[in-house]
Amino acid sequence: MAESSIETELLRHARRIGPILQELVPRDKPAFLGGPSWYHLETGGKRIRSALCLLTAEALGGDSEKALHFAAAVELLHNMLLVHDDIEDGDTIRRNKPTVWKEFGLANAINVGDYLFARSLRAVILSPVPEDVRARLVDLFLATYERTIAGQALDINARCDARFTIEDYLRMVTLKTGHYLVLGMVGGAIIAGAPEATLECLRRLGESLGPAFQIRDDILDLTAGKGRGGATGSDIREGKASILYAHALAHSSPAECERLLAVMRKPREETTEGDVAAVLGLYGQCGSIAFAQERADGLIHEAQRALDALPVEQQFLFREMVTYIAERKT
Repeated sequence: MAESSIETELLRHARRIGPILQELVPRDKPAFLGGPSWYHLETGGKRIRSALCLLTAEALGGDSEKALHFAAAVELLHNMLLVHDDIEDGDTIRRNKPTVWKEFGLANAINVGDYLFARSLRAVILSPVPEDVRARLVDLFLATYERTIAGQALDINARCDARFTIEDYLRMVTLKTGHYLVLGMVGGAIIAGAPEATLECLRRLGESLGPAFQIRDDILDLTAGKGRGGATGSDIREGKASILYAHALAHSSPAECERLLAVMRKPREETTEGDVAAVLGLYGQCGSIAFAQERADGLIHEAQRALDALPVEQQFLFREMVTYIAERKT
């Protein structure tokens, strides 16, 4: 399957969850929840995680219709996390539109995120699968959510930390992204009745692909701005503990580290373009960007190796999925 074909397949599956999202999240009710929820849901996300759920279920010989509710749950959870992440990071732009908290206020945005989580869990419970399978899906969903917010807790509290290491970073992003990125794939495999060996293969895939995805995201922040109105260097303005920050701390002189920390500790609104440029210059000088790219490439190779245990007839499709995710640009 060519890369354009895998993208076409993912987009086809992504469109399938639209009707269920409409049922789960009515546009006009409850008051102050439906409207802001759809304001966020319609900001241009590609629904890749939900599409991966359906494509995985289908590729493993299952009925992807039975995975539609779980796929919708993954999409709603993803968007709930984005709404709360924007609050926690202080981001005012998401996908080139004002974030929910900026448009509707902080209290409403917190409430909208809570509502989306409630509807996501409801979607899992509504999955048209046998009771024992549903119980496994609920357990998977909640365990993944718990790991993700544990990783987010490490992220929030690592900001501006002068002792932050690359090992700290990898631990953080494995929790925050490693399980969450493949949640839909593991759920789709469970619905398809895949054996435990296949599920373990997909979990190991996430433990490599998730961190690779996050490292690429760190690099992307320095170039394309991640759909934040064209702004680059948002992680620097937030004092965020990226892999580049960890590498620079370990490979800079004491004086350079102090200058780096001085910028990272500044309030976001006081961080200037010159501050961002200075940190970018340090990252380039000590090889942090090249290191991050090399580490991401190595993790992607590990992700591809994790697929070796999959049945031969399925490997090519899954390798195409991994390549598509790994090479995202926005």
